[in-house]
Amino acid sequence: MGGAGSGGESSSGGALHAGGASAAGGSALTGGTDNGATGSGGSESVGGASSSGGEAFAGGTSGDNGVFPPSVVTPKIMIVGDSVSAGPGCYKGHLKEFLAADGITNFEFVGEYSDDCGGGVRHSAVSCSTADNYTNAQFEMSNCSQGMSFPGMSALMLEHDPDMVMLQLGVNDVWGGSTPIQSVLDDYTTLTEQMRAHNPNVVVAVAQIHKINTINCGNGGFDASAEQLVNAVPAWAQGLTTDASPLFVADLWTKSFVDESNDCVHPNDAGAARMGENWFNAIKDLLR
Repeated sequence: MGGAGSGGESSSGGALHAGGASAAGGSALTGGTDNGATGSGGSESVGGASSSGGEAFAGGTSGDNGVFPPSVVTPKIMIVGDSVSAGPGCYKGHLKEFLAADGITNFEFVGEYSDDCGGGVRHSAVSCSTADNYTNAQFEMSNCSQGMSFPGMSALMLEHDPDMVMLQLGVNDVWGGSTPIQSVLDDYTTLTEQMRAHNPNVVVAVAQIHKINTINCGNGGFDASAEQLVNAVPAWAQGLTTDASPLFVADLWTKSFVDESNDCVHPNDAGAARMGENWFNAIKDLLR
């Protein structure tokens, strides 16, 4: 299932939203990884399916790649996340199918690792990881993949030079209420600054994580800490977006269900299909 970091595991799915209001149903996009094992920085072109798209908080217009500089002909997209994006991160194949069905093909996925679900989507997600992990140049984890070292955001930007980053971190950070919400937002800020240090025009899609239940899986509810993070993300993004480097919020929370997971965290087949559709709805208009 992919390990949990800081006692948890991450995932998302949702639609892009503008302004600072918290979004309600969304979508997530990510690529699977061989549980964090490094691979060549290959890329995968994909296409899309129709649904409602997103809008930048400030600057950046969706459609005809309007959010990207004119020099970007085929946007390179890098997925950064935990096991929900890495493995099992099987929503990636569904996302790819939705995009292809909608005729969206002018982009490519880039990243450190190969897809663990057979969808051919490159990504830079690592099971058990947290937002804080990625703020470091390199990071190791005490509870997963002991003895292995993984590149942080700065190194990934240098290696893969993405035009767009899909950031799907936060589940492991708030696992069981373990990390203050402001600390997670501060890490998101650091990661965005690291992206912009390499590419001042980077487009960032930040996921509002999907519903999880890390405390009592049998009660049908979801973690209050996760909901608090989800509610805080839009205002955070509004405060950090710029004309040159717009931030988008992908709402993966509203249209997600804890019971579409065998462990109340990692999406099962139905949950993966829903997450793939949510991510599609969030980014499709940015890639047309």
